[in-house]
Amino acid sequence: MSIRRAIGTGWQALGLDRRIVGAFVVSRLLVVLAAVIAEHFIIRNPALTSGDNAPILRSLTSWDGWYYLGIVRDGYVAAPVSGAYQNVAFLPLFPALVWVLSWPWPALAGLVSVLVANIASLVSLGLLGRLGEPFLGRRRASIAAALMAIYPFAWAYAMAYTESLFLAFSVGAFLAAERNRRPLAAVLLALACLCRLQGVVLVLPLAIVLLRQDAWKVRPSMAWLLMGPAAALGFFAYVGVITGSPTGYLDAQQAWGRVGVGGSSPDSTLAAAISPYLAALLVVLCSMVFLLVFTRRDRMRIEYVLIPVLYIAAEMASGSLEAVGRVTMLAFPYAWILANRRGFVARTYWPLLSAGLFTALAILAFGGYWVP
Repeated sequence: MSIRRAIGTGWQALGLDRRIVGAFVVSRLLVVLAAVIAEHFIIRNPALTSGDNAPILRSLTSWDGWYYLGIVRDGYVAAPVSGAYQNVAFLPLFPALVWVLSWPWPALAGLVSVLVANIASLVSLGLLGRLGEPFLGRRRASIAAALMAIYPFAWAYAMAYTESLFLAFSVGAFLAAERNRRPLAAVLLALACLCRLQGVVLVLPLAIVLLRQDAWKVRPSMAWLLMGPAAALGFFAYVGVITGSPTGYLDAQQAWGRVGVGGSSPDSTLAAAISPYLAALLVVLCSMVFLLVFTRRDRMRIEYVLIPVLYIAAEMASGSLEAVGRVTMLAFPYAWILANRRGFVARTYWPLLSAGLFTALAILAFGGYWVP
């Protein structure tokens, strides 16, 4: 088989097409533009840390990227690595993969981490196109993936973050489940749970996919899905050994304000802490909730409606809204909702507005003024 034919076969297997790849390339050009502006044309927040000080990589390995690259270099430690922040709060699959790939060239770990994130992002877009095709048709599924590439918070997919990997594994799990490949779906779910803890809630919508195939009867093969929670519990146990506390992982989350429902003191409630930044987060949250009204019009299956509902509920229950943009971004059925809007404004102006917000928020994040 020729190289060109092999590339074409891989391209088709991943569900990629010119629209998806074009949107991905445009989004990465906007990311580079945002990084250049943040590094050279605005005053960068002096408190912002980066895992790699090379140009462009300085922006793409900032914020949580610093922690992930610290894990790549030094592994997990019980003591806080910065102030009260512990690196055991970060799940292991992304830094483990970066460590393996950069092992021969440890000085290039920052570059490898960004390459891993971006390759996973492109793969996830292709898989999203394949997953959406039976529900939307190929053209609309491709549009949905393209819109996901320029979603206002999708610049995080270009950073040394675990989100791209999580999206690839979670979409892959649904694609495998829809094809009744249950062990594969379970393995992909477990890998997603080792990227982000919110993967655990996907057990419910995936179980509905399998129940639908089994005429709504519970079959023993559904037990495969328990691999997801089991993987998360395994990491919890590992952190418990490191920290000497069975709740070590949950304890580490508190430094980021994730204290759970009812965990805030009177002077740190939502009303007391309102600010322009928090107001912007609330606007994002309300917008995402509003978009769910279209799920009935689009006749979206309940298992896919549950994904954004469960993600939003989990984020609100955490006691912090800082990651609401990233959390809603990972709820891929939103891309289907946006792709199904056929009005002139949605078709013409939303992609331009989305790309503009994408760039503006990336500049703010890379400059240290917006938390990814």
